[in-house]
Amino acid sequence: MADLVLRPWFDRVALHAIVHWYFPLSRAWAAAVDSADLDGFLAAVGPLRVPRDRAASVRAYVAERQRRYERAAAAWEEAFFGPSRPAPAELASIEETRLSRAHAAMAARAAFVPFHLARRLPPLRWEIASPAVVEARHGHRFADPFPAPREASIEHSHAMPGPAESVHWLRFPSGDDTAWARVTTPSAVRDPPTLVFLHGIAMETEFWRGDGRLMLRGLVESGVRLVLPEGPWHGRRRKPGWFGGEPAMAQGVLGMLDLFERWIAEIAQLVAWARSTSRGRVAIGGVSLGALTSQLAAVAAARWPELMRPDALFLVATSGDVIDAALEGRMGRALGAPAQLAAAGWTQPLIERWRPLLDPVGAPALDPERIVIVLGAEDVVTPFKGGTALASRWGVPRRNVFVRPQGHFSVALGLGRRADPLCRLVEMLR
Repeated sequence: MADLVLRPWFDRVALHAIVHWYFPLSRAWAAAVDSADLDGFLAAVGPLRVPRDRAASVRAYVAERQRRYERAAAAWEEAFFGPSRPAPAELASIEETRLSRAHAAMAARAAFVPFHLARRLPPLRWEIASPAVVEARHGHRFADPFPAPREASIEHSHAMPGPAESVHWLRFPSGDDTAWARVTTPSAVRDPPTLVFLHGIAMETEFWRGDGRLMLRGLVESGVRLVLPEGPWHGRRRKPGWFGGEPAMAQGVLGMLDLFERWIAEIAQLVAWARSTSRGRVAIGGVSLGALTSQLAAVAAARWPELMRPDALFLVATSGDVIDAALEGRMGRALGAPAQLAAAGWTQPLIERWRPLLDPVGAPALDPERIVIVLGAEDVVTPFKGGTALASRWGVPRRNVFVRPQGHFSVALGLGRRADPLCRLVEMLR
């Protein structure tokens, strides 16, 4: 059915569902999960046109599902990172329990559908930082926007073996937070090449069944080790009171600058880890927000030690103009980002000042022959023109730029159906 479904009409439906349903339900869910009581929940989500006892009941239901997940996550962490290694079957059972509880907790968003029908819930908790706040936080960074981080001590979990692959997790300190990544390693390949692949905004593949890992399944079967990091403020790293990825959108320029700064430093750590554990080549890449982050890292890597530089770059649904995507892209406009920024004192010149820390200004630290870009000609979220302009500016060969008659979401989901970009990446890594 993919050839019928993954067309531009699907993108229009998906974008509407995300902006007008998923984000508002997620906003109420985050308020319910982290509020101490009903009054705290109501203060966070605003007045509701449902009886107070109904609101109390739903809040308690959502909070209990979250507590069940947290208990399973604590048991999971003890089993996978504890001193003794449980039997493979036990590890698989513990991971199944964690994933099942995580999915149930995330799916509890559906309990707020009646609330949203009665009164439209807000999609985001807007907290746009002023230009002065952003200047104080990031103004010193223009000389060296993304310096090479000091190598961190990366901790490995016990491995969960399978017939053709093994899965384990990494964690390491990142500022005041902990960075996490899932690693899938093909069993029959010695010194496999590696792809560090970053997810899009609000994507939390460790918490949902039937997740986005499926589109990359062929890479592992082709002998590539797959590293899937959890981005700042997503998944295990969610900030209390926010849903996954919300701060990056709701805090405006500050949110994107903070996320890029942290995640790019973590990419450098993961590339160094990949080189220290295999002699195979290392690629970085991502979809949407993950692609925007990876392309910044590819430019920053020119000033990093060789150990941290990638050999290849794989970008899906990207744009070389992040500011245009935020202000003119269909998602940003649907969320009301331009009006929110203007109300907080942001003008176009003030936003433009931060372009060197948001856009891939300069050349990447690798040969354009080793860059693969996948674009949707109907993409209006990270507009298509920004992706083609980036490919042209960097001199990426036309055979490495794959343009599909699809939109932002369908072009990413379609990778599993038409895998020639993945095949090109595998060729480069071999």
